[in-house]
Amino acid sequence: MTWKDSYLIGIPQIDKQHKELCDQIDKLYDACSQGKGAAEAGKVLEFLASYTIKHFADEEAFQKKVNYPGYTQHKAKHTAFLEQVKKLKQEAVQSGMGVSTVIKVNQAISTWLVNHIKNTDNELKQYAG
Repeated sequence: MTWKDSYLIGIPQIDKQHKELCDQIDKLYDACSQGKGAAEAGKVLEFLASYTIKHFADEEAFQKKVNYPGYTQHKAKHTAFLEQVKKLKQEAVQSGMGVSTVIKVNQAISTWLVNHIKNTDNELKQYAG
């Protein structure tokens, strides 16, 4: 998932975190193409489990600071994604990091992240100082 400037929302801290998330997904893609997907998928899931908590907290703090009217709905989307990551981690533990799990992780994370940044987070642009 290559970073694109079209993902910028104009809030430096959040943009930097979005780029880091994209970079991590790129690492997963690279590992998969080199036959190392299972090991890297586990690392990416661990990273996402911890990093997204911090990222979402920062994003939500910004929304509160600017009295963002969509805060409740936005927070609900974050919570749903964290639940999805938790389920992916459980599945990986139960069934192992086989090819199907790695593909599922790739698709779920990259699809969610791109859609969230381009649609949901993009609404924050008008609040960027």
